[in-house]
Amino acid sequence: MKDGLHQRNGFTLVELLVVISIIAIIAGLVVPALLRGREEAWKAQCSNNLKQIYLAAVAYAQKKYEFPRDITNEDPTAHDSLNILLRSRHGKNLPGSLFKCPSGEAAEARQPEDEDYLQLDEDTLDYAWANIRRRPTGKLVPIASDKFFNTYDETREGHNDVMNVLNSDSSIKEWEIGADGDCEDEDFDVDLGLPTGLGR
Repeated sequence: MKDGLHQRNGFTLVELLVVISIIAIIAGLVVPALLRGREEAWKAQCSNNLKQIYLAAVAYAQKKYEFPRDITNEDPTAHDSLNILLRSRHGKNLPGSLFKCPSGEAAEARQPEDEDYLQLDEDTLDYAWANIRRRPTGKLVPIASDKFFNTYDETREGHNDVMNVLNSDSSIKEWEIGADGDCEDEDFDVDLGLPTGLGR
């Protein structure tokens, strides 16, 4: 003891509470910003995936005069139509990761051992695709979207109630989806929870 003062070891309870409070305030400010950043990164990756699929589909359409579509079925599924693209020389080298939204639930598509191309199915595709005839020229129309919404299912996390919609001119628009799964855009099919003309 020097000059009548006691030497102290450690912190008082008040000092600890102040430090914990400061850490809690900082965490409260930083964590939401990090989550928003992650959501924005997922949206950007999703948009990039759709653009890459679009580029291959446009190359396909230059020969076939329309985007890939399974014409053997009256109401083709998205994976059947995109499998047509994957079997073509324009889509043969597309990676399976392109068909999976970062915030989606699909598994990454793999190439079957006995095939020369990827094979998509409902479990390896997060995107909707045009199920009616669409061409790369003419009227601006949706040809793909990154999410499926309907009144029976909860929306998937990661896009904060926004659906990325790929149009026939390669532009991507964000459509806002309400809590009830509805969208104000006139091209939205409420029953399917998709832009009109797209299928799962």
